[in-house]
Amino acid sequence: MRKFAFVITLAVLAIAMAGTAFAADAFPAFKSYNLAGEEVSQEIFAGKKLTMINFWGTYCPPCISEMPDLGELGRSMPEGTQLVGIVIDVGDKETFEKAIEITKTANADFPNILISQEMIPYLETIVAVPTTIFVDAQGNVIGEPIVGSRSGKAYRGEVEKALKLLP
Repeated sequence: MRKFAFVITLAVLAIAMAGTAFAADAFPAFKSYNLAGEEVSQEIFAGKKLTMINFWGTYCPPCISEMPDLGELGRSMPEGTQLVGIVIDVGDKETFEKAIEITKTANADFPNILISQEMIPYLETIVAVPTTIFVDAQGNVIGEPIVGSRSGKAYRGEVEKALKLLP
């Protein structure tokens, strides 16, 4: 756990220091971990025509308040789609445990991934949390980012809108 927390801490600190220009039209290839401690990569997008990615933080009241709706949405996504969360602020054991507690309390049982070094340039394009984007099976961003929290019904409409943008 110590090595894992150290890597994530470096990633969190690098957000402020990263100055690399990055195209926001594709999500970067990455290797990270989910809240269950399992390794995850961009392969999580493969096999799904659309993935809704919700960037959130454990310090963010709007992120936490929308989590129950996201949990419900995650269990009822249209066929060929999925919901994935990315927790942007896990840098130590306490924050890691807080993220687990938030998702358990909200019954948000969709995959939640910790940020990795490879994601940092993309995170520079995010102005606030929660922010939600959609990507296709190859990680290409579909549509525009959604900044701010939404109801499950509103997100469902956004999923349908993003599906119509796919080739």
